[in-house]
Amino acid sequence: MPDFTGIELEKAQKIAAKLDLDLKVEDEVYNNVIEKGKIISQDLKPKSKIKRGRTVYVILSKGSKLVTVPDIINNLKSKAVMELKNNDLEEGIESTITSNIYKENFIIAQSPLPGTQIEFKSKINFLKSSGEKKQEFLMPDLINQNIFVIYKKLSAKKLFISQLLIEENENFESGTIIEQKPPRGYKITDETEIILKVTKKQSDPSLKKRLIKISYTFTESNVAKLIKINVFSLNGTETIFNEILEPGKTINLNARVIGDAIVQIFIGNELIKEIEYKSK
Repeated sequence: MPDFTGIELEKAQKIAAKLDLDLKVEDEVYNNVIEKGKIISQDLKPKSKIKRGRTVYVILSKGSKLVTVPDIINNLKSKAVMELKNNDLEEGIESTITSNIYKENFIIAQSPLPGTQIEFKSKINFLKSSGEKKQEFLMPDLINQNIFVIYKKLSAKKLFISQLLIEENENFESGTIIEQKPPRGYKITDETEIILKVTKKQSDPSLKKRLIKISYTFTESNVAKLIKINVFSLNGTETIFNEILEPGKTINLNARVIGDAIVQIFIGNELIKEIEYKSK
């Protein structure tokens, strides 16, 4: 069996006729490699033994198909990739850059440019936004400072304590920070996990266990969102709610705390409300 791949149809038919083979075109498809009118593939394996009179089916090239590059700029990446596929194009090299104009995962630029005529299945390279550049801070020395004072200072810079560890210790006033992570001088952003260990004096008369009531109505959006509610006190940290909430819905919760307490309410990762509960 001869190999007809890359041979013009007319020439392949002459070769087939000499070998008493019947060559038929099964299909014609676009191809960026094989020129128009030449054979892309065949159903019978080249160099295999066959009987005279057999029919050989081949796939013929229609040549390269030109398509118009769509405009994917200012589209979310997932939508942009779908747009490329719908136009017989493929995702190419992805580069990222911070941007104060384009939101995270949105396309800023593309190559080739929109409207360019190129071969189908070509790759489109694009530049994607990674969002605004994260503001960096140096982690301050928090040791021997009061947790509630520090909480407010960190919160003002949109830095949040992810975990509060409690240690019973009669040598320090309640709420004194004795360990911190990351350490002083470490570079941090609003995504850095901050873990603090603070003291609690058993002899402190102000540290009474109590129940606080929390009520929140979701009015910040007209679509359902993930709502998370955290509680901080000298009882430690606790996430008491972390669910999708429909607009207009109200949740009523109770939380057990020790001493002063702060309640944080997040929509996604954005803090939208803080409530302070002072111990009496």
